[in-house]
Amino acid sequence: MKTFRFFLFACCSVAIFAQSVSAQQVAGNSPTRTYTLEECLKIAAGDNLDVQNSVALAQDAAALTRSAFGQYLPNASVTLGYNRTLNTVTGFNLGGQIQEVPITNPDVFFASGNIGYTIFDGLARENTNTAAKLNVTAADNTVAQTRRRTLNTVRSQYFTVLRAKQTLRIRREDFEVGKKQLERLRAQYEAGVVAIAPVFTQEADLANRELAIVQAENDLELAKGTILTTLGLNPSGNADFIDIQPTTITDADIKAFRSSIGEFPQAQATATDKRLDYVSAKASLEAAQANTKVSQAAWLPTVSAGYQFSWNGNSLVGFGQYARQGLGVQLDYTLFNGFQRDVNIQRAQIREQQSLIQKHLSEQRISADVQNAFIQLNTAEKSLDITARAMKAAQQNFDAAEERFKVGAANILDYTTANSNLATAKINRFNAFYNYLAAQYQMKFALGLLEE
Repeated sequence: MKTFRFFLFACCSVAIFAQSVSAQQVAGNSPTRTYTLEECLKIAAGDNLDVQNSVALAQDAAALTRSAFGQYLPNASVTLGYNRTLNTVTGFNLGGQIQEVPITNPDVFFASGNIGYTIFDGLARENTNTAAKLNVTAADNTVAQTRRRTLNTVRSQYFTVLRAKQTLRIRREDFEVGKKQLERLRAQYEAGVVAIAPVFTQEADLANRELAIVQAENDLELAKGTILTTLGLNPSGNADFIDIQPTTITDADIKAFRSSIGEFPQAQATATDKRLDYVSAKASLEAAQANTKVSQAAWLPTVSAGYQFSWNGNSLVGFGQYARQGLGVQLDYTLFNGFQRDVNIQRAQIREQQSLIQKHLSEQRISADVQNAFIQLNTAEKSLDITARAMKAAQQNFDAAEERFKVGAANILDYTTANSNLATAKINRFNAFYNYLAAQYQMKFALGLLEE
């Protein structure tokens, strides 16, 4: 029994030492930075990689609107040039004799210009401009929705860190209580009051509590690394997070929140109206429909008008006098281009169908989010009530077991069981509080009511 006890303590010590060394190697000697929930939200809104990617896509969509508007403007081009003949003479064959002619004007100047304007292109220009604006709308809403989703994730991860911190604190307090009880039992054993068996039992229980501390420390480090990664920061950095201390959540508070969201049909309607990803999906579908019309415009003729200017001479004198100018109207129609027109229309229709599918998927995702949010909220509300009753009963049971153990009316197993139940009840109570807060935020996000 003693050999097993020493082996168990050695395993615990090695595990704690290994974790401590690993943490020091990863974090180094860098100072610990403390974050509040508000600071985490502010950092994530700008530094999260998903947010940055969506912002870049929105900027790209905005740039395309300028190109689409440019199709309403005329095209203009100018060509200017100068040539100089390096030979001083030229010649020609006349009756077998080469006749040389001196070059008197080796310099040649030329200029040309063109201004063209598309009068009609089958409404391709108008639909291109419409599609570009709709794509900007979709991209902007995607940015906002991505930011909201990221911030909701940060809140959830922040609460996970706080749950891990509270669990670790309770485990450490529980270990200290067990340590003092072991010291008391050893003193009683040495005084001949109790047998050696309760001492062994308490030592094994203390080792289990120490292992629980190691697991809690591991869970906390994992939770910290996860939220730091979401924030776009170094996940191995030293960081701490300010606690949001539990407060009393009354039945009136729960009913008030329930009243604000309504029943499932009302919540579903709210989500469909407020969710920005659904707004983005509808805009993308409308943009795809406009692009289909752009491809179909290839079956119609294109009408354009233009002005041309050209001039060349041996000197700049008479530039305006001898220039040629002209106005013209042109109608172009492609009779056959190797089925490219048909392929473009088919591809545009496929993209339109894909956008319609994405819109339906968005509707399904919103319904699933709302349903899951109600499930989480129901579970969180029940957990608040259950853990409150369990906490009260566990505290009373522990107090009674402690008193009975002191007077010898209860054995060590009864006492350690009561203490373990109390620690579990405390952990569950903290988890219920943070889970309810997370469920509220999840519900607001699902309904599209969670602002950036």
